[in-house]
Amino acid sequence: MMLKEISKYWTSSSEGYDKVIRTQFRSKKTVNLWKQLLIKGMGVKPRQKVLDVGTGPGFFSILLSQMGHLPTAVDASQGMIERASRNFDRYGYKVRAYVGDAADLSAESDSSFDVVVCRDVVWTLPDPQQAYAEWYRVLKPGGTLIIFDGNYMYKESRTIFRRLWYALSWTLILLTEKRIRQRSGKDKSLLSELPFVNVLRPEADEKALIHAGFHSLEVQRNFIPARTMPLNYMKYGYQNVHRFMIIAKKE
Repeated sequence: MMLKEISKYWTSSSEGYDKVIRTQFRSKKTVNLWKQLLIKGMGVKPRQKVLDVGTGPGFFSILLSQMGHLPTAVDASQGMIERASRNFDRYGYKVRAYVGDAADLSAESDSSFDVVVCRDVVWTLPDPQQAYAEWYRVLKPGGTLIIFDGNYMYKESRTIFRRLWYALSWTLILLTEKRIRQRSGKDKSLLSELPFVNVLRPEADEKALIHAGFHSLEVQRNFIPARTMPLNYMKYGYQNVHRFMIIAKKE
């Protein structure tokens, strides 16, 4: 039931997130930064099979296609998959994309991907532990899981400084991305029930990943320093969140 409600929320937000990735693609600096972060996780081996979990409007799948890899895109939101499919056509890439549950990848065979990658997905999952187990299953031996996420909504700060920053950030987002805040009280209530919103991360992720069978975990906090992308920091740094990148291996 929760997955259905979460999927509806992301479908209703799909237009806004489509605007986000269009803004990102207009910035060569942003595109190059994310490509370098992906290379850090997956190396430079060509034509790797990559599962892009929670693809949203398809940002990672497009980057991976540009890099010469073979992505498959999956998202629980019909609206996100529709946006992603249109973006794949726009950029001229043939990417297999379908609606699916990150914690139940029954369409995928065991040991079928070199890499599984996700961006700001795990915090939205009703069952992160099961998702990690599924991602482990579909990875080939020696395969890599790359996670970009954050401790979103965890003990959010409500200081005057944070509130002023919040107001400034959404003014900048409106000007640069042409979108406005749309998260209602009902949405916040729904999201606040998610399991990884209520635990300290990435510590909880590390435990869950080890339990799923992963080894050789590498965790990098603050993987996009403020000085690297100052405008991005002004727009999104108001969140009381410690963003992190995790690279985990299946042996």
